[in-house]
Amino acid sequence: MYRKVMRLRRTWTIYSVLLVSSMIFNRLLPGYTSSISFYIILFTPVISFVHISLTYFAFKLTHNVDKRFVSKGDEIVYVIKLINPTSFLLAPFSLHYVSSEKLFIDAKNDVNHPIIVSEQKTVVIRKKLICTYRGNYSIGVDRVVICDYFKFFRFNYTAIEQHKILVYPKLRELKSSLLRNISNESNESVISNTTQNQSVFTDVRDYQPGDPLNKIHWKLTAKTGDFISKDYSGQVTNKTKIFLDTYSLNLDSESSIVYEDYMVEGCVSLVHFFLENRIHTQLYYEKFGMHKSEGRSSKDFPRFYDELAKLSFYKEQGFSKLIDDVLHLECDPCHVILMTQHITLPLVEKLVRLKYQNYEISIVVCDRKTMDIEGIESFGDNQCQFILTTSRIPIYYMQHDESSTRLGVT
Repeated sequence: MYRKVMRLRRTWTIYSVLLVSSMIFNRLLPGYTSSISFYIILFTPVISFVHISLTYFAFKLTHNVDKRFVSKGDEIVYVIKLINPTSFLLAPFSLHYVSSEKLFIDAKNDVNHPIIVSEQKTVVIRKKLICTYRGNYSIGVDRVVICDYFKFFRFNYTAIEQHKILVYPKLRELKSSLLRNISNESNESVISNTTQNQSVFTDVRDYQPGDPLNKIHWKLTAKTGDFISKDYSGQVTNKTKIFLDTYSLNLDSESSIVYEDYMVEGCVSLVHFFLENRIHTQLYYEKFGMHKSEGRSSKDFPRFYDELAKLSFYKEQGFSKLIDDVLHLECDPCHVILMTQHITLPLVEKLVRLKYQNYEISIVVCDRKTMDIEGIESFGDNQCQFILTTSRIPIYYMQHDESSTRLGVT
């Protein structure tokens, strides 16, 4: 913006010098040539203003995309048409787009600026764009800047309706032996104290004469070579609750899309992993109130996938209340995964209390080192991390590569 203002100021400065010079020349050497030169210079801005005004109201713009629903990494073709329906030459155009190279890979950007449209002609511009991030956002021309040939004036044409496209997240394989172990443990977690419940156990012991066959832990028996019996005093739970924090961080609009893409793709990988292993999965997030999605097998995954593709983050902190509404009211201890980048001391204290209520809690955060974002906040201070570590609440750092999602610890 500063450079544009300085360019206009320089143009008007040069014009003022020429106008004063022509006036002096006309006074010193009066005549036909000096008078014509003076009036040409005097009325040049007026003519330019009339020409650029006619261009503003006369030209037509149409634009379209070949696909509105695409997967991350797919290519779309964006077509722009600048039409001159008049019989005179229009003022030059330059196009400004609503989305930057951060959101799209511009595979073909050979448009020369400024664009000049001759009389009764149409200029067609085709851009091939590769979608790099998940999200539901606008694409296309944000404004058309019209500038006269002498650069006295600039008009911005903004009466343009952008096209919305929905980019679905990429499905990556989850690779985390740590989380796999926790999910296996959650299949045999204790959530009640009803003794002799034949569906659950909290401990194992050596086989004793008279133990029925359904009390034998066959996996451990095969590993150790000795018969091991289950000591029943709880209830097996094969359930995982995933809480996705939809609070939008204090980032610019494009960085927010990158962050949301990172979190959603991690959530997609987790949901896919649990459903593929036939683990009862419940996903909770804030969307104008509490939203819940539930599934038990891989056939339920498309519904999760579609919902997460359309999910938007917003500036409202309801994550802590969401946890209260679900876990404190339902009282259903199971494996709980929190996906968030915004961890405070009150939230940590709440998680510790839930840990003592037999919830198996895991926290998944973004690995800032692998994200192309400046200014993203840390997930918590040293005190929060210390409390979580001493309470045996694991913190997993999420990383994405080309084909997989990895969860690691520091």
